[in-house]
Amino acid sequence: MKTKLYLSVLLAVFLAAGCASAPKQAAPSLKDDTAFYLARFDKVWDTVITTLNAESIPIDSMDKERGVITTKFVNYSVGPQAHYELETIAEKPSAARLAIWSQAGYTLSILVTSINDMSTKVKITAHIEAYDRNVSQEWHECISKKTLEGSIIEKIRAQL
Repeated sequence: MKTKLYLSVLLAVFLAAGCASAPKQAAPSLKDDTAFYLARFDKVWDTVITTLNAESIPIDSMDKERGVITTKFVNYSVGPQAHYELETIAEKPSAARLAIWSQAGYTLSILVTSINDMSTKVKITAHIEAYDRNVSQEWHECISKKTLEGSIIEKIRAQL
């Protein structure tokens, strides 16, 4: 009788442990680099330019016929804090070992496309670079975390 009770308890423990799983981690919120706006092309184009000016992001070139805007290089962070602040906008380059990132900056490529008379698509691509002052003493490309792109997209949305 005691043996059956022990086996039953032991079986219940194994079943409970076997069914248990590691807690699921919430999926990271992914920022997007593309947005669709219910507004005419001209209105969205003007809003993109206004947003860039408000954010003190200098425009290098623009071609309204093609819907392309490129910005000049913007310093995101300079000095010792750049090593840590780079992580807020990009993955640190893995190619450089023992790197000390002393400067981080970016340019933006923005494509504004008319979908129809009342709908416009905006795609923003950030080209992020970091300067290693320790080993290579060169600029390295970084992979964007889409935070810059998402921030600009939301600011455009707020103005439309």
